[in-house]
Amino acid sequence: AETAGFCFGVDRAVKTTEALLDQGRSVATLGPLIHNPAVVAALAARGAIAVDGPADVPSGSVAVIRSHGVPPAVNIELDVRGIETIDATCPFVSKIHTVAGHAQMENAMLLIAGDREHPEVQGIVGHAGTDVVVFANIEELRDMMDKFDLDREIWVVAQTTYEVTKWLECVDFLKKVCTKCVVFDTICNATLTRQEETAGLGNRCDLIVVAGGAGSSNTRKLLAVAGAHT
Repeated sequence: AETAGFCFGVDRAVKTTEALLDQGRSVATLGPLIHNPAVVAALAARGAIAVDGPADVPSGSVAVIRSHGVPPAVNIELDVRGIETIDATCPFVSKIHTVAGHAQMENAMLLIAGDREHPEVQGIVGHAGTDVVVFANIEELRDMMDKFDLDREIWVVAQTTYEVTKWLECVDFLKKVCTKCVVFDTICNATLTRQEETAGLGNRCDLIVVAGGAGSSNTRKLLAVAGAHT
């Protein structure tokens, strides 16, 4: 695969953390920096620790916000503690945070296509206020539509690593049933390119090996695409 490897946001977060370690800084990442055990272990060997939340960041350490981003409450807690913070949130994720905030200001309901347990989605939810709903797939979306006021404006975004074919299916459905649906195409280019390339490989290969962390949304989506095309 020509585009195998870290996406822009992850590469930026890893390089940022490595640069801090090169400076001899004490580094704590809010959660594993990326969902790749080998990389996390390599950073840990250099002294970077992964913590569960702001309260666990040791005094004197630099807190690195990983590419997935965090809810605003996390930044507030870090500020209250006086912890120096480096924000390595992927710019593509930050754009979704902006959309989520604007949806709240415009009194629009926000729908998020993604994994509600994933830290990226939890960060987006935190920027959206209370009028936000997460759905995993078209089946969940169909089941919840009768609970919405379809005459109201509904905004919809996707987790940056959401499976492209499933996203298009959901968008097509929403446009048919919602009179005021505003769609934001927030799947990042790296995800789109890798999924398209995986599908292309699957059409001419007997076997595809996906190298990545089992807990990675990107890895799982590539595995699903590969399985559908081999």
